[in-house]
Amino acid sequence: MIKTKSVIATLSDQLRRDISLGVLKPGEKLNIEALKRAYEVSHPSVREALALLVGEGYVSFKESKGFRVLQASQEDLKDSSRVRAELEALAFEWAINNTNVDWRSSVVAAHYALSEVEREMPSNPLDAALKWDKRNHDFHMAIAANCGSRKLTELIAIQYDQSRRYRLMAHAHNRAEKLRSRWVQRSAEEHSALKDAVLAGDIAEGKSILKKHITKATLNVIEGVDISFGGSQGSS
Repeated sequence: MIKTKSVIATLSDQLRRDISLGVLKPGEKLNIEALKRAYEVSHPSVREALALLVGEGYVSFKESKGFRVLQASQEDLKDSSRVRAELEALAFEWAINNTNVDWRSSVVAAHYALSEVEREMPSNPLDAALKWDKRNHDFHMAIAANCGSRKLTELIAIQYDQSRRYRLMAHAHNRAEKLRSRWVQRSAEEHSALKDAVLAGDIAEGKSILKKHITKATLNVIEGVDISFGGSQGSS
C-alpha cells in the first residue's frame, strides 16, 4: 500500500505518470473501485486525487458519467505550446537582463544533467522518458528562474505540465520508434544552443531558439501520438 509522501500526492503522481505514458488511455473511464485495488489506497484518496487531476487537465468529470481520462486534443496541445513559447521567450529576456554567475552556472549544471539522459533516450526510451522529462523541465525552469517574476515562472510551469502527457505518450507509443532518435538529437542540439545563448547573453538568439524549439517539438509530438488523439488524425 502507498505510504507517506502524502498518500494523495503519491497517488496523483502515479496517475499522472500512467496517463502520460498511455497506461490509462484518453477517454478511458476511471472506475474508483478498480483504481482503489490497483493502487492499494482508499476510496476517498482516489476521489481526492482524481479531483486534483481534474483541475490540472488530466481528467474530466461529469455527474452522469463519472471520471474519465481527458481526451487528447491537437488544438489544446498546440495552443498550450504557443503560449508556453511566448512565456519562456519573455522569461529568457528578463533573465538575461538579470544575468549573474550563479544563474549561468545553474543553467550549465541543468544542461549537463539533461544531456546525460538525452544520450540514453534513443536506446532506452521507456525507462528514460520520465527522467528525461524531469530534467528537461528542470533545464527550462532553470533558465526562467532568473526572470525575477514568480508569476511568470508559475505560468510557464503550468503550461509545461499541461503538455507533459503528450510528450511522454509520444515516447511510449510504438509509432514514435522511427522518429525518436531524430527527435531527441535535434532537441539536444537546440538545448545546447540555448545554453550557449544564456552564456553569451544573446537575447535575440535565445528567444528565437526557444520559440522554434517549443513549437517544432509540438509537431513532433503530434506525429508521434497521432493515433492517440480522439477523432483527430494527421499532423499539421
